[in-house]
Amino acid sequence: MSNSTESSLYNFALPTPPSPPPEPETFNEKPPVVTQKQTSQIAKRLLATRPLITKWASVVQRLLKELDGRDKIMKIIQYFIKILLHYKLVNAKHFSTITSHFSMTRKLLRLGTAIGPIRELAPLKNSIPSTLITLNALVNNVSDDVFCLYKLGVFGSKLGAISERISAYCWFAGILIDLREGAENMSKLQAKAAIDRDEKNAELKQKIYVAEISIIKLLMDAVFCACDIWPPRQAAAIQAWSGFLSGSLAGYKLWIKFSN
Repeated sequence: MSNSTESSLYNFALPTPPSPPPEPETFNEKPPVVTQKQTSQIAKRLLATRPLITKWASVVQRLLKELDGRDKIMKIIQYFIKILLHYKLVNAKHFSTITSHFSMTRKLLRLGTAIGPIRELAPLKNSIPSTLITLNALVNNVSDDVFCLYKLGVFGSKLGAISERISAYCWFAGILIDLREGAENMSKLQAKAAIDRDEKNAELKQKIYVAEISIIKLLMDAVFCACDIWPPRQAAAIQAWSGFLSGSLAGYKLWIKFSN
C-alpha cells in the first residue's frame, strides 16, 4: 500500500450527523388544574340534565309497557329497515328476515283485538251508522286474527288470502271513517280556539296539534292501505315510506300523551 493511500485512509472521517431538534421545555409547565368553581359548574349541569333523563326514561318505560307503544316502536324499526332494503343499503338476505320477524311479532301482539268491538256491539241501543262502524271494526279485527293464524300455519293459504283481502278493504273503510271524524274534531277545536282567543290556553293548542298529527297519520295509513288494494308500480317504496311515517307519527302521539 502506498503512503498516499494509507494517509488518505487515516484522514477519512465520517460526516457529522445533524444535531437533533431541540426538545420543548416542559419541565416548567404545570398540568391544567380544575378549579372548585369549574367542578361546581359541571356538577350543576349534570344535576340539571338529571330530571330530563329521568323523564325520558319514564316515557320509554311506559311506551314499552303499553301494547300500542311496543307495536309502534317495532313498526318504526320494521319500516325503517324496509327503506334501507329498498335502496339496497343493507344486506337483503339478513334484514329481510328481521323485518318478517317484526311483522309476525306485531301480528301476535294484536291477536284477539276483536274482543273490543264485540263488547261495543249493541244493535238495539246504538244507531245504524254506529252499528255499521262497529261491525266494520269487528270484521277487520277478525280477518286480521285469521290472517295471523294462517301465518302460524293454523289455516290454509286460500283462507289466508281471503282474510287478507277483507282486512284491507275494512281497514280502508275504517281509515275513511276516522278521517271524517278527525276533520270534524279539528273544525270544532279550531272554532273553539277562534272564540277563546286566550293565548295562554296551551291545552287547547296541544289538542289542535295532536289532531293535525292524527290526520296526517291517517293519510299515511290510507296511502299504505291503497297500495294493498290497488298496487301501483312502486308499491314497495311507497309502503315503506308511508308505513315508516305513520309509525313515527303514532309513536310521537304516544310520546306526547305519556310526557304529560
